[in-house]
Amino acid sequence: MIARRRMLETTLFGGFLGAAAPVSTEAADQSASEKQTQEIVDALKDIRKAVEAPQGGFPEIALVRQKQIDFLRASGKFPDFVDVGLDVWFAIHDWHIRHLQPLAFGRDANGRYTIAVMATQVVLRPDLVPSFVGVAY
Repeated sequence: MIARRRMLETTLFGGFLGAAAPVSTEAADQSASEKQTQEIVDALKDIRKAVEAPQGGFPEIALVRQKQIDFLRASGKFPDFVDVGLDVWFAIHDWHIRHLQPLAFGRDANGRYTIAVMATQVVLRPDLVPSFVGVAY
């Protein structure tokens, strides 16, 4: 999905290019016009790539998603919890911010921080290796 900010930047950029075109000579107008046209075409291609990109490729949450899939196949439901290290935790947090998803923080019974990813609470375990992703439970 295209972020609204990206869409506005692209259209505003095109508008500024149109306003900044040199008006001195016909040759300069022609080359500027061709350059502007090419930049607009490139921007439209970028938008098209963003729209047509596969929506399953989220490397930030891929490890947690794989644990969810494994648990789902074995038990028929999503896991309640997955323990993760600091790097994975912050990657999940950044994923929520980047994709404008609501953050659902909490604490488990032991006082550890949790964040919701679909139906699973991801539990921060700072005492483990930063790239750790535990077995879902």
